[in-house]
Amino acid sequence: LNDVDNEMKAFQPDMQKDQIEWLRKDAASTKKKWKVVMVHKDFLQYSFLTRKTPRPEGFSHEGKVYMPLMDELGIDVVLSGHLHTYRRRVRLRDFKPDPQGTLYLMCGLAGDVRYDKLWKRHKLDQYVAPQPETDNYLTMKLTPGSMTFNCYLPDGKKIDSVTLRK
Repeated sequence: LNDVDNEMKAFQPDMQKDQIEWLRKDAASTKKKWKVVMVHKDFLQYSFLTRKTPRPEGFSHEGKVYMPLMDELGIDVVLSGHLHTYRRRVRLRDFKPDPQGTLYLMCGLAGDVRYDKLWKRHKLDQYVAPQPETDNYLTMKLTPGSMTFNCYLPDGKKIDSVTLRK
């Protein structure tokens, strides 16, 4: 899902509407058991730990637009990036914790950009990678009744794991 519609308004003014229409159609047409969405920007908004400019904790613009759609479409997992950190949240539905809601995973670091000590822990974070953060990677394993995500450090040490069952 291309969620950079604010940045693309001058070039593609209807991008958000087009993306929502595409996702509804795509989700409705799948016969797959699991529905996984990948986006760039995270749906949660983090307060700054070290910047003087305040920013309230809550939900990002993208989250306010797309999270109700994830609920509506029964999306199981949303994978995001943007903040260069690994965080697993409580499962969410209607912007609140719900054990049957969507799992939101911020997938961690890519490349060499680090935002050491920039973000406060969000009240909806269930797991945050050790800080200061180093590289990490995710694996996903599917079985007939489950989907498991494992997060590892470069040396192979597992730092987080979550399993969804259907």
